[in-house]
Amino acid sequence: MNTIRSVGYGWGILVVAGGGSYYFAKRSINKDREERAAAEERRRQQRERMRVQEMLSHKNASAAASTKSGSSILRRKEAGSMDNDNPSPSDQADQDMAPVTHEQIQEAKRGKYEASVPFKMPKGDRFS
Repeated sequence: MNTIRSVGYGWGILVVAGGGSYYFAKRSINKDREERAAAEERRRQQRERMRVQEMLSHKNASAAASTKSGSSILRRKEAGSMDNDNPSPSDQADQDMAPVTHEQIQEAKRGKYEASVPFKMPKGDRFS
């Protein structure tokens, strides 16, 4: 027969077992999330490294393909007077792969499905 003491004991055991299972399940879930986040970060860093390597190889290929012998940049490279730590703005401008306009920057900030023009309610009564 169930007494008050046996019912309390049963509920106590149930609460302790539930709490223990919650603790271990939460620890396991957090460990899985941490592993997934670390793997995603590694993949992101790998993509970034590949992108930078691709840009560098593209930049080197385009510099090698350039046959301008009268270019001031090539003459400075040959003379060894080009300072890689502090390049001048004119050197940087010549090295730009694709200049980005203000509109392109604003476009990149907007979401993929965001409208280019914000919605404006039409004036007047819609039932008229």
